[in-house]
Amino acid sequence: MASYFAQTRDLNAFERVHYHHSPALPGIELLSAEHSARAWYVHHEWYAFCACEAAAARVRYRGEIHDLADRDLMLLEPGETHQNTVVHKPADFKVLLVPVQTLEAASRELGSGGSPHFRQMRVRFVPRLFAALYRLGHAIERGETRLEQQSRFATLVNRLLEHGERKVAPGRGTTSAGAMERVKTYVRERFDQPIELDELARVARMSRFHLARTFARHTGVPPHAYQIQLRVDRARTLLRAGAAPAEAAAITGFADQSHLGRHFKRIWHVTPGQYARDAQPRDEG
Repeated sequence: MASYFAQTRDLNAFERVHYHHSPALPGIELLSAEHSARAWYVHHEWYAFCACEAAAARVRYRGEIHDLADRDLMLLEPGETHQNTVVHKPADFKVLLVPVQTLEAASRELGSGGSPHFRQMRVRFVPRLFAALYRLGHAIERGETRLEQQSRFATLVNRLLEHGERKVAPGRGTTSAGAMERVKTYVRERFDQPIELDELARVARMSRFHLARTFARHTGVPPHAYQIQLRVDRARTLLRAGAAPAEAAAITGFADQSHLGRHFKRIWHVTPGQYARDAQPRDEG
């Protein structure tokens, strides 16, 4: 086991992770990773669409295990967590992070309506979809014209919706799914505040122990980790808008800048400072 972790550390010395933003596509974010041997463990409040040029890993998503290979795609929904439980080789991939309202608006424009739902997380190589995501990624990285970036995004959305369906709103009844949606909403509305498990148990109308077990099964992370993910996501938004790391930490409920930095680095594998530098958009036309 020790040799495995030593090998992973050696491989990660060659890892390159960058985040890209463009004025042509407000709110959208591109993550580009090369030679990444990390076991990524991320909760998404946005849609996340990942195209893997090279990959060999085992991924847990919605309680199921999926084997990821070269040229596979992952279609990840907001409110979900994915975790690489095994990594067999360094991966090269691009992830497009799209706010819920952006994809919903695009879906309405195309006549689909509602929130797109992707029942199938892992998609074996689909040339048109894979190419659409990678071409958009290259256009953002290179700072191509606004028209090109926006056109490529429209093409990608069309391809994505071919693999999706309309999402049915979760019920508000006493089922576990409805209770967990209430808890998630409660935490999202108070992400920057101290919250106790007793509060969440009252919202869910179940015992603390039942809540903790059900929440982790439903979201992939325990309640405290869900709150941390929300705080880090909001900090990313503030950093993109020009906030200093210390300011972002204070606004999002972290004890201090180092507290934010520790969780930010653990989740996104770059420091808040590097992320802020990458967040400076390129606009060349």
